[in-house]
Amino acid sequence: MALVQDKQFKYPSEDECLVRRLGSGVMAAWSHLPPEAREKILAEAKLAWDREYQVSHLPDKLNAIIKRRHS
Repeated sequence: MALVQDKQFKYPSEDECLVRRLGSGVMAAWSHLPPEAREKILAEAKLAWDREYQVSHLPDKLNAIIKRRHS
């Protein structure tokens, strides 16, 4: 069973608070996730649709926020 579908997830602006909460939940559980799940989540996060499409140094910023949360 695949962890994440290959389809890009898009959401309406009124659901943004829900997406943020899910992201916060993933970050809280991060240290308990298996390494392959972490890698898949980061890969999907790099491809996710967002209103701010061109975020410079996105992979570095994703890793930094996780590191800050778990330091």
